[in-house]
Amino acid sequence: MMSINENDCSIENKFPELPLIPHELLDKCRARRDFMPILFEWYKYVATLCVTIASITQVSPAIKIVPNLHYAILTGLLNRCARLMLSNMRLSSINKYGDTTTLLDRCICESAVTVQWLCANNSNDCFEQFLADGVKNDLRLKDHIEQSISSRGGQALVIEERMLSSIEKCVNSTNLSEAQIRKMKRLPNLESMCHDVGLSAKYYIGTQRMGSHQVHGTWTSLWAHYLRQAPDGTFELRDHDVSPYEDQFMIIPIIILETLAKYWTYIIPNTENREPVTSILRKAKNNVLNLSHEVVGSDFDIA
Repeated sequence: MMSINENDCSIENKFPELPLIPHELLDKCRARRDFMPILFEWYKYVATLCVTIASITQVSPAIKIVPNLHYAILTGLLNRCARLMLSNMRLSSINKYGDTTTLLDRCICESAVTVQWLCANNSNDCFEQFLADGVKNDLRLKDHIEQSISSRGGQALVIEERMLSSIEKCVNSTNLSEAQIRKMKRLPNLESMCHDVGLSAKYYIGTQRMGSHQVHGTWTSLWAHYLRQAPDGTFELRDHDVSPYEDQFMIIPIIILETLAKYWTYIIPNTENREPVTSILRKAKNNVLNLSHEVVGSDFDIA
């Protein structure tokens, strides 16, 4: 864990350095029209930056007073984003599993939007909604387990006792009663969250609805990643040969950098105190955006 002091001029030294991309590598990528080696480095940097910021201790003098549970939720979500990004890197390192990384991208985007939404609302009710929404299904499972135990005259199976104990611990960690959880209003859906934080409908459809294909195994997912159509119209199974897409390695870092900027503004109220890290985030985002413009080339020209 890392502590941030007020007016800490050496804060940049506590963060990972911006990637230094050799000109030779950039020229090679331009010649091949394959920027994955550079995108990979920036993706790794943003993942490391994410976990670094999430690791800053709540007792740091520059951080505003935030309820412990609220801080745990936000940093836990950021840690989730970072770890899933690192998982994507591992999967992509052999130029396979593009289907799996797409699935993880959806999870990363959802957690990032949730962080933005919680920071934007800055409401205890919203944090309690997040907590309750997560454990409502735990309580539904508890009800079914208790019904099964009751049907056996009160005799519980060993696994049922273990499950009930686990559910109880999780529920207790929310600091909410079962009654509060059961009657708590559900979280807004992700489309509403995106709208609330100023993200476009295109963003929601592109990252979440299209990402749902991989989660649910729709025909779009099967057609794109798991089947191959022969010239005669028949289908055969596709092997593990789906390469990761370049746009995955552009979109996720930009989303995470925007999320980190909003989180940083939320926990550091003083503009002067947050400027060194804000500057780091701004430089990183500009670099990724500049690279993405080169990667897409003429894609956005009129056809």
